[in-house]
Amino acid sequence: MLKKRIEAWVIRDIGLTEFDNWDPVMRFATRLSIRTSIIACTMVASTLVVLHALGVLLNPLLRDLAIGCGIAFIVSFALTMLCSLYMGYAVIHLARTRLEFRQMSRTDMLSGLLNRRAFIDDLSQVERGYLLIIDIDRFKQINDRYGHLAGDDVIVSVAEMLKETAGPPHLVARIGGEEFAILFRDTDFAEVVSLAEKLRRTVANRQIEAVHHTITVTVSGGLADITPILDFSAVYAAADRALYIAKSAGRNRIVLERDLPRTAHIDSPAIDLPDAAFSVA
Repeated sequence: MLKKRIEAWVIRDIGLTEFDNWDPVMRFATRLSIRTSIIACTMVASTLVVLHALGVLLNPLLRDLAIGCGIAFIVSFALTMLCSLYMGYAVIHLARTRLEFRQMSRTDMLSGLLNRRAFIDDLSQVERGYLLIIDIDRFKQINDRYGHLAGDDVIVSVAEMLKETAGPPHLVARIGGEEFAILFRDTDFAEVVSLAEKLRRTVANRQIEAVHHTITVTVSGGLADITPILDFSAVYAAADRALYIAKSAGRNRIVLERDLPRTAHIDSPAIDLPDAAFSVA
């Protein structure tokens, strides 16, 4: 029973404290030091009372209690504080290392954006919003003509443009080689369409310096609705379908999946689409 009570007290006391900086560590160390000092003083006082009853003490009881409890409080407080601070430093270091590792595991190393896994995790928690899949047009030709280092520079530049233009609270991720995804949150459809078009124009109108070359690229995109009844696979398939149509229709455009005919499929080479389905450069 006593063991369980001690365990519950320790878990409750430590579990409510976030050891991510020195302030909570100092508060916890101070609380623990005071408690330890009180326990030490109680034990010393009890021991002195017993020794006094046995006639072992040579000095008056009150004097020995004052000296013994004073020394016990100072020593136990100092030792507990030092140990707590030492452990606190270790916990802070581990917490920061864990945070850095978590950020690295969620980040695409080339672009600095969220990676595919992190993006899917975040998207799975959203019930309503919009998913935009963007692909750099003719990216293979860029690699073939200018080299893969130039291709990497293009990816980095496009990633920066997308992140800068989209801004919070929207999430931008690199989910493939030259493929990006944007999760639009807390925004109405008209504003999302306008922002998606702005992203396309920003990329098309900016020159990219890549390995001593000036390169201009365009992007195509497919925009799909996120609803509670659709999982990531279904939403991604819808956006990817619209992206396919954007590529087939001449690239450098955003296609809205909700404007596509319901009977159209990705493997259909020719689809009669309404003019409103496209946002053309």
